[in-house]
Amino acid sequence: MADTVINTSLEGTSVERVVACPPLIRERKAMWSGVRLWSFRGLLALLDQGLISGANFLVGILLARHLAPDRYGAYAMAFEVFLFLSVAYGALVLEPLSVFGSSVYKDSNREYLGILLRIHSVIAAVVFLGLGVCALVLQWIEPSSNMVSALVGVGVATPCVLLFWLARRGFYVRLSPRHAAAGAFVYSVVVVGGLVVVDHLGHLSPLAAFLLMAVGAAVTAPMMLARLGLTLKLKSGAYEICEVIRRHWGYGRWALGSAVAIWFSGAIYYPILGAFHGLAEAGNLKALMNFSSPIGQAFAAMSLLSLPYAARIHHHDNLRDRSHLSARLAIIYGGGTIFYWVIIVIFREPIVHHLYAGHYADITSLVPWLALGSVLRISATSQAVILRAMHSPSLVFVAYAAASAVAVLLGVPCTWAFGLAGSVITLVLSSAVAFVVASALVHRNSLGLKQSSNPPVSVSGS
Repeated sequence: MADTVINTSLEGTSVERVVACPPLIRERKAMWSGVRLWSFRGLLALLDQGLISGANFLVGILLARHLAPDRYGAYAMAFEVFLFLSVAYGALVLEPLSVFGSSVYKDSNREYLGILLRIHSVIAAVVFLGLGVCALVLQWIEPSSNMVSALVGVGVATPCVLLFWLARRGFYVRLSPRHAAAGAFVYSVVVVGGLVVVDHLGHLSPLAAFLLMAVGAAVTAPMMLARLGLTLKLKSGAYEICEVIRRHWGYGRWALGSAVAIWFSGAIYYPILGAFHGLAEAGNLKALMNFSSPIGQAFAAMSLLSLPYAARIHHHDNLRDRSHLSARLAIIYGGGTIFYWVIIVIFREPIVHHLYAGHYADITSLVPWLALGSVLRISATSQAVILRAMHSPSLVFVAYAAASAVAVLLGVPCTWAFGLAGSVITLVLSSAVAFVVASALVHRNSLGLKQSSNPPVSVSGS
């Protein structure tokens, strides 16, 4: 070793330092370069998600300020339809794209994205026609319903917005969130700017809001897809398409189940409130839930980075890091959510008053309860990240299926009896169940992996 060499001259010492220091310096430079690179990418991911969620948040706020409660309730119900379709699409198309696009199809990424574009076209046609039929049936049953035009808007917006999301995810596969953030900026400018113009002209409505989302996505997605350079030319045609569908379904079926369970455990209260207490009460819930959207979207962006990190630790079988990762993520996710909600809860009265122009004042007393439910729900998300990193999406489904069961068994009678307050309290309970079950499953699986990594040693006597 260099430290044990006895030098007899000053020159010898100086030569040894010159030889020994550069590798250490290069290692430190490489480490800090990696830290700066991933920090920059993380900030871009947050910016990307923040621009899109911010645009949608402003849409919800402007509609709540200027629409009658029943029309805003129609927007809330239609937006939940959009969320349901988006979580299904994310589970079957986007999440598998993140996995296979950077592994199996890493060397044929352009052809792979071209196949996904073909699949998207089929999905878009089904969604457009399906929601169009639903709108026609509702028009026949209840011609005066505000839901008719809202469903038409969702039918037009959903294929466009999902195509935009497909392009964004393609850049994340290539570890280039910069281009995704640029696309999100264009989308948000089109949507928010168009909404201001429509509001100024006096034509603000749920249909107009969804059509503006469609326009923003339709303007942005083609430019992003062109930047990705995908190709529709295939070497073996139908076989390649069938192979991609097989891989996506094999991975995504449990992801789909867990995604639907996550959506259902939070969305069930809208139709229950609408059925028992009218669309206006569903609008009150949407006005309340708008406050949880920014922090939820922030940690959705964080999950784009924390999931690969957790998967890498799991893959390398680092028992010490793996045993502490669950607690660290719970502290980061839960702590960040608590910090956000402390500000909202303290200033909830002026915030509600100014955001909604004096409307929806009755929801102020429920903000602390929503804060508690949000902390529990995002903490459950941190544990779901660990389960996905363990290649156990079925356990994510178990955790949120338990939350959905609570939402149904308690949500229906509590909402019927206590209205909006009953829905919010049940939401807190279902979020607590999701967190407890997910944490227990992570702990059980971690113990099982630790035991399998350290098999018992048998000692035999002579």
